[in-house]
Amino acid sequence: MSKNKNFNELIERRRKKIKIKRYIGIFVILVAVVITLCLKLPYFNVKSIEVLNNRNITSPNITKLSQINIGDNIFYLNLKKSKENVLSNPYILDANIRRKMPNKIIIDVEERDAVFYVMQDNKYLVIDKEGIVLEEKNSISGMKLLRLEGFKKKDYELGKVLDKTETRKIEIISQITELIDNLKKGVPEPSIVDITDITDIKVYYKNIVVKIGTSDNLREKLNKAINILLENNLINKKGYIDVSFKGSPVFLVEG
Repeated sequence: MSKNKNFNELIERRRKKIKIKRYIGIFVILVAVVITLCLKLPYFNVKSIEVLNNRNITSPNITKLSQINIGDNIFYLNLKKSKENVLSNPYILDANIRRKMPNKIIIDVEERDAVFYVMQDNKYLVIDKEGIVLEEKNSISGMKLLRLEGFKKKDYELGKVLDKTETRKIEIISQITELIDNLKKGVPEPSIVDITDITDIKVYYKNIVVKIGTSDNLREKLNKAINILLENNLINKKGYIDVSFKGSPVFLVEG
């Protein structure tokens, strides 16, 4: 009796194993069919590409950079490679590319902001706050940029720091950019930033020279200069404001 019971239990276990293997086999086949359909059905071909948060680079240009095309199968896309392609444009700081099922691609970018320009060989080099060369242009008409003085003429590469040996100068222009970004509405922005000598920094408001000196207490110095500029209506005058030393600032207007 005991032998028959053990034999029956063994048979039952084998049957269960066979059933499990059969179910696994069916599941694998179903998964393979689904994957094949996903890769072959036009339903999963890209029908639209949406670009978000771009201001300087047009959506068609970003789409072209990504090398994602309408009609591509959404599962075949190498999004990592597409991101690398988009980041090859110096204006693009970061990019997030994602699928939106069943047939849409979203490219969400973060752009660098053009802040300065540097003259070099009759060309305008457009620079961001980190000293990155964004582009070379023959004209900057329509662009709201500050002229940046203080970098020697040398070879440069788009998407790279203008001069990686001048780390202190890069830090200073980053600080100045932050201060300018935080100016209240209606407060004028400078036209030229001169960091040729980092112990004798100058900021120009048209024909008014603001003598900053070193970058110590930069925010306080710039705020003092702006207050003098506005309170004495100096914006269209010619002269200087000296805030480079401790104590009360000095200003002089010519004529």
